[in-house]
Amino acid sequence: MPDTKHQRRKDARPDEIISAALAEFGDKGFASTSMGSIAARAGIARPTVYLYYPTKDAIFEAAVTDRMGGMVSRAQDILAVDARFDLMLEQVLRSYYDRIVGTDASALIRVLIAEGGRFPALTSFFRTTMLGTMEGLLSALVAKGIAQGELRAAVQDMDLKVIIAPAVFTLVFGLIFGPMDDTAKERFIRSHLSIILNGLRA
Repeated sequence: MPDTKHQRRKDARPDEIISAALAEFGDKGFASTSMGSIAARAGIARPTVYLYYPTKDAIFEAAVTDRMGGMVSRAQDILAVDARFDLMLEQVLRSYYDRIVGTDASALIRVLIAEGGRFPALTSFFRTTMLGTMEGLLSALVAKGIAQGELRAAVQDMDLKVIIAPAVFTLVFGLIFGPMDDTAKERFIRSHLSIILNGLRA
């Protein structure tokens, strides 16, 4: 009879390792985190980590894909449905706030801000896989809004990173001062949506 408990534990290990690594990155920074400290926090033997991830960089990349990939997939699903621009934008932004702001994924941004200059490969990976993808999704979202007559045609020539920039600010704010409470966060989200929508609409 197969050992299903052991199999479940084995299947869960990649996420356990990623969670432990993010906790270590948040507490110590990327440079001061070791594969051994990640293993210790995950409660597994150091060689076990290497069975899943050959390097610390690989763990970082897996964390980016795992924690932020869900947000990208959700945005792609939102854009696949015909709906008003304001509704799609709110869903996309709320996915970011829910999945990234105030979660352990913020440790990834902490690493990039504090240590990205020392580890350019991490910055390059994040820019290519996340920023490039998000800019493409925002461009597609704006194109739908223009086609529907909801947005000014000139919006397509803007730097669309400004659409997501306030959400990034809340993440940085949280890293410095601690996360906003639910009431303050909701007020910020509503303010974010109002400012962006009023700036883009036809």
